[in-house]
Amino acid sequence: MTSHRSGMVRTPGAVAAAVAAALLALAVPGTAQAVGSHHGTAGQPAAGVPAHYDSGLAPTPSMGWNTYYGLGAPTETQVRSVADYLVNSGLRQSGYSIVWLDGGWQADTPRDTQGRLTANPERFPSGIPALVKYLHQRGLKAGIYTDAGDYDPASCGLGSRGHYQQDADQFADWQIDAIKVDFLCGIGEKLEPGPAFTEFSDAVAKSGRPMMLNLCNPLTDDWGLPHTPGQDAHNTFVYGPTVADSWRTGTDIAWGSPTAGEFPNVLRNMDANAWHPEAQGPGHWNDPDYLIPMRQLTDGSYEMNQEESTTQLVMWAEMASPLIIGSDPRTLPQAMVDTLRNPEILAVDQDPLGIQGVRVATDGTGDTYSKVLQGSGRRAVVLLNRSDQPAERTLTFAQAGLTGAVTVRDLRARADRGTYTGTYTVTVPAHGTAMFKLVGTDAAPGVKLGGPASAADPALVRDGDTLTAFTQDADGSLRATTGRDGRWSGSGADLGGPTGGRFLGQPAAYASAGRIDVFVRGTDDHAYLRTYAQGSWGRWQDLGGRIADAPTAAYQGPGAWTLFATGTDGTVASRGPATGWTSIGAPPAGALYGRPSAVTDASGRIHVAVRGVDDEVWSRDADASGAWSDWTSLGGTISAAPTLVATGGSVQLLARASDYTLWQRTYDATAGSWGGWFPQSAFVSNAFDGAMGATAGPNGQVLAVSRGVGGVVRQSSF
Repeated sequence: MTSHRSGMVRTPGAVAAAVAAALLALAVPGTAQAVGSHHGTAGQPAAGVPAHYDSGLAPTPSMGWNTYYGLGAPTETQVRSVADYLVNSGLRQSGYSIVWLDGGWQADTPRDTQGRLTANPERFPSGIPALVKYLHQRGLKAGIYTDAGDYDPASCGLGSRGHYQQDADQFADWQIDAIKVDFLCGIGEKLEPGPAFTEFSDAVAKSGRPMMLNLCNPLTDDWGLPHTPGQDAHNTFVYGPTVADSWRTGTDIAWGSPTAGEFPNVLRNMDANAWHPEAQGPGHWNDPDYLIPMRQLTDGSYEMNQEESTTQLVMWAEMASPLIIGSDPRTLPQAMVDTLRNPEILAVDQDPLGIQGVRVATDGTGDTYSKVLQGSGRRAVVLLNRSDQPAERTLTFAQAGLTGAVTVRDLRARADRGTYTGTYTVTVPAHGTAMFKLVGTDAAPGVKLGGPASAADPALVRDGDTLTAFTQDADGSLRATTGRDGRWSGSGADLGGPTGGRFLGQPAAYASAGRIDVFVRGTDDHAYLRTYAQGSWGRWQDLGGRIADAPTAAYQGPGAWTLFATGTDGTVASRGPATGWTSIGAPPAGALYGRPSAVTDASGRIHVAVRGVDDEVWSRDADASGAWSDWTSLGGTISAAPTLVATGGSVQLLARASDYTLWQRTYDATAGSWGGWFPQSAFVSNAFDGAMGATAGPNGQVLAVSRGVGGVVRQSSF
């Protein structure tokens, strides 16, 4: 298995399955919104597909200030003073709008005789509601802190366990806008954070007031405490996207008091946050912890200098992370405040696509990160110098998926640098960054199809030398476009859809001697089949079922297929041409994202592959007698549903990795075993989105269609 610095990262399958199984047999919060993938397709899956959290309060990463790293246990006077500074300095106008109380706001005995939380009377003599009113009057939002564990004064200052609904209701009554839920109490009593956080999320949903929810389990191996995989912060990605607006991806970035030599810990948290970019998207965000710019040491020097502090801001923005200032902003030099307000850096963080920038190149000196921005041919790229000396760094535009003439704008300097082809070279300071907005032409393998962009992932069939691609128009109808490998023209034919002229998700299509069978999911969550034979299309045939995402088929020919789809119970449902729906179960990970993929190999064995909620590929197969194997993890870290295609005596597995590149595995039907993962290097990061459509080509080739930036569909071969 590859290192955490490449796209196909994976915790070993047994570990990830244990994490997921322990965490996902849970109720879905009432504020969650179902989506099909992190950068989703057109259809909205029904119950049974994990629902990504979306309170409606964080369509882009949250911004604000938190008391912990700057003030410790704060006072009412200090918080009001910082709030005024946020307004007067322009930080509020730049987006830093949340004033977030961390631990220390509560009384030494946190609850009164009725079990209600009580503010510390010495530090907050006016009470929390009065402070909230003060913040709201200044156009700011109020955040507060609690812990998901049981209160234990020996290990934590405040715990909500046993009071989840009471505390959520009290916060709502106080007009709180955001809640940070820590896990120090939970760590002390060895709780599993997933179920605890989910229960708290449910309580927030029932409180009647929308409140942003941030999860903070900081436990990692850095603590030196024995713990289960589910208790590790690095595995919060398994459940975080379904229960909160944001979740910590690692341990605390710093000590409460400024400490010299902090920059390596910034890199540590950045690297941990880079492991699962596929987990986040609009409404649910990876959180690598707070910004800690230029905290002063006792001798008056700084914990991190301005360049190092700017590096943290730049990398957090590139990764579309929450930007919560942890330092006391009143103590910052004006130049640092100006950097925190840089509108061009902040625009990268707040880009509405919500795509986390990923590492596209690395060496012993540093890394290159690329982030797709809204609009065609637009990227935010960062050159990071990890070393202790200035270094000349070269940006290769092809690594960012751009070709042709590329305009370069320096976002830190807010200055245009000209137009270049191929590369751009700059000297980057020690522990520093260069951050650019690039505008060029999107580069992707293959040729464009004719016709409009596709609103869903496409499908492809081959009959002799003729290829037919199936896409989805903006109105939800099915479009068929015919061409040959590398040669496409014309806009295709509109085939409508089975329900009101529409369908949901990715179509699945198969060809055999002049016949094409197309399977889709209707807007009523039934599966449908439409057949092209003898030169014309027949009517839609209702295959029934209650499916939560698009169907797929192990297809051997007309009337000889087995259809598979994610059922509303979260398992993989199947049926044949003349049989009813049954379930073949689900992997130990316990839930699925997106549609399954299925294929029949040369020996007659059926293979089914799915994306688990742990973002691994899980596979199950049935021999010619119909006996099914156990579910097996094929590893990987994927960001969309996998695609299977039979080519001669092998089966090819194609999957979009967590860094948005294309990776592949091959099953040898004769040997009965899978080979290792390998990349298709022509598909650089974000060259395509979602799941591929694929069919067997001549001489063992794979012919594929994929959807790129702006829904443009391309056909390629490899």
